[in-house]
Amino acid sequence: MNRSKNYVLKRAKLRLKLKLLSTLAAQGRHPGAGGEIDTNHIIIPFIGKGIGDAVVIGGMIDTLVKHNFRVSVIADKRTWFLFKAWRNLQGLYFYDPDNKKPLVTALKGLNPFIFVDSHEVTHSNVDSFDLIRRVKPHRTLGFTRQYRLYDGVINISQPLAHISTRYIDLLNYLGIPATAYAYSVVIPDEDASAAREFIQKTSDKKIIAFIPYGSVSERFFSDAQIDAILCHLAHYESTFHVIILGEQHKINTIPDTENVTKNITPSFFSAAQIIKESALVISPDTSFVHVARAFDKKLVCLYPYKILVAPADNADVWGPNYACATQIRLKERRVMDADIQPILHVITEQLDAILRKN
Repeated sequence: MNRSKNYVLKRAKLRLKLKLLSTLAAQGRHPGAGGEIDTNHIIIPFIGKGIGDAVVIGGMIDTLVKHNFRVSVIADKRTWFLFKAWRNLQGLYFYDPDNKKPLVTALKGLNPFIFVDSHEVTHSNVDSFDLIRRVKPHRTLGFTRQYRLYDGVINISQPLAHISTRYIDLLNYLGIPATAYAYSVVIPDEDASAAREFIQKTSDKKIIAFIPYGSVSERFFSDAQIDAILCHLAHYESTFHVIILGEQHKINTIPDTENVTKNITPSFFSAAQIIKESALVISPDTSFVHVARAFDKKLVCLYPYKILVAPADNADVWGPNYACATQIRLKERRVMDADIQPILHVITEQLDAILRKN
């Protein structure tokens, strides 16, 4: 009960703070006509978001650039490194919550531009609303009418569907006919070379990329589940070699064996290249799910039960959403609580399909 009360209280405080900020940001603004766009420079705040979110939105950025929009991104320390590798951005600006002045000064010098608040409303909107208040962009676009500071509101055609449909709505609003787009991961040459060299030294067999841990504990396999999966994959050791991907401090207790090797190239980009080179990816981590989709890799992914904002299901909104993926939707809220046997059965089906194809 206390947890529920705290959650409700936090949500109420957030709504109040956003309402006050949006009211302040709206003061002195002169909203333009609904769909009128009179500058081709779009700035997207990417604050408080994760790597997977960046991979998904990368497809929208690529599409905008191909249609002669200039796109800049505001990123914080979580995703700055990822956007830094892209060459099609007009600009990349660092968001430091403790030192906003240089950013605000830089953004003011860029006007006119369109500020596109492209995500669902969360705590990170406090930062983006405050930037709108300080910078006063030429135009602002968002996905909700709940707050007053957007000049244009994009209609969400499928509120419970995959997140990419929201970005497709945005593209259509900007005059770009779209029904789908590919995700985007830009891997620097140095990281790609390091990953290829690691694979060559490891094995000449087909690669299975296994990610045992997600970014949150609900997406962790248990030690027993990891052992069961690796023992099961050992039956295929004549054809496949397993490379374990993940944060070094998380995976270091998993022993290397004849057919299992931990990735020792710690960069995200090297891991992405290993996924690109893999025959099969097994992951409970959505960031790597989206990377696998970017390269259209055969994938087995696990989604524990999670409702975002009722009735939106995380497995729908942030699912893999492509033909080569097999999504296991769990009834449990934690991967470690799931029965491993059905998971092994799905892995067997995918490996057998690869063997038949070859």
